[in-house]
Amino acid sequence: MRKMAKKKGSIAVVNSKKLLVLALPMISEREIPLVQGVRKAFQNSKNIELLIHSGGYEGTLRKLAESGQLAGAIGEFISNRWLESLHGSGVQIIQLGSGAGIDAPSISPDLQGMGKEAARVFTESGVKSLAYLGAASPLGTIGLGEAFVNECKRQGFEVSPCNGLSSGLLKNFLQSLLRPSGILCMNDRLARMAILTARELGLRIPQDLSVIGVGNLRMESLQAGIEISSFELPLEKMGEEAGVLMVRMLEGKSRISRRSVAIPALLHERESSMHAASGVKRAIAYLRSHPDSSINAGELAQIAGMSRRSFECAVKSAIGCSPGEVLIQNRRRRAEMLLQENQLTIAEVGQACGYGEPAVFSAAFKRWTGQSPRAFRSARHSGNRRFPCQL
Repeated sequence: MRKMAKKKGSIAVVNSKKLLVLALPMISEREIPLVQGVRKAFQNSKNIELLIHSGGYEGTLRKLAESGQLAGAIGEFISNRWLESLHGSGVQIIQLGSGAGIDAPSISPDLQGMGKEAARVFTESGVKSLAYLGAASPLGTIGLGEAFVNECKRQGFEVSPCNGLSSGLLKNFLQSLLRPSGILCMNDRLARMAILTARELGLRIPQDLSVIGVGNLRMESLQAGIEISSFELPLEKMGEEAGVLMVRMLEGKSRISRRSVAIPALLHERESSMHAASGVKRAIAYLRSHPDSSINAGELAQIAGMSRRSFECAVKSAIGCSPGEVLIQNRRRRAEMLLQENQLTIAEVGQACGYGEPAVFSAAFKRWTGQSPRAFRSARHSGNRRFPCQL
């Protein structure tokens, strides 16, 4: 509780709000959804004051904690020893990202799901080698690389890592890969660097090198001269989840049901990884990137650049399903994955799959599988389920 008395005439005004700091390494347009998510969680909390701090915030937080003003902090932290001093002052902590062994509740992207999805895209395109480009740093990037490596190993592929980011080293690294190859980059900036370097070497994108980044920053696509396939991080949802959890912690709720939450990220598959990008494939890639979409067959046909009738016939010929069946199968596959691999509530899984009402989602899921979402999660099915057609 923070009490700071200020005199106004003969009346003392006391601010009894709890001070919360959102601590980020930097503030840019990329972080806006995260900030919005945190603020959304606090919009009905009249006794919480939110302070946003970027860069070099350790000293400020320590002083606020020692003075008794700081009630909680949400941010990207890398030192347990430093956080212990905050805990010692009664400060509640929530980590954004997986951190480096930080002993605090965490909210992060579903790195395991991202690694699996990237591996799926590359292996289905027929690559002969796989690589991961990313600096050896904390806050989840190592976790993404590990998830990607583990999934590729499961499918019989070894992954070549590259942690050096100099132009010469990147050239040598790309030249060493057996082509066609696929490379997952820890962010879109590195994806752009990989694409531009590959072109200097005379490699074709994606025929010789398929590239996937992280961040969904369209400016990087403009600079690369090609639409970069990229994971859109769930920053707003992460902020909201962190804010809701922090409210519970500040209110003294002793039972925190989800100490570590992994939120799924969507892959927007574009030119940098789409081989033979036919109209049908573009439409299916859109559905994969927008599982919560209410798009109809006519709108999908526009994405494919075809008439509705031609599009429906092409989809049926290519994969044996109607466009509507493709959408349903995509939702089912995503629902099964989310129910198995992270700790979202049933309602949150339904929303991620395009169902605003939990009851509607539960009814649809039971039609698909013969089980309720809760029963399916409890049974922990393997997920290797057969579908009448392949997307």
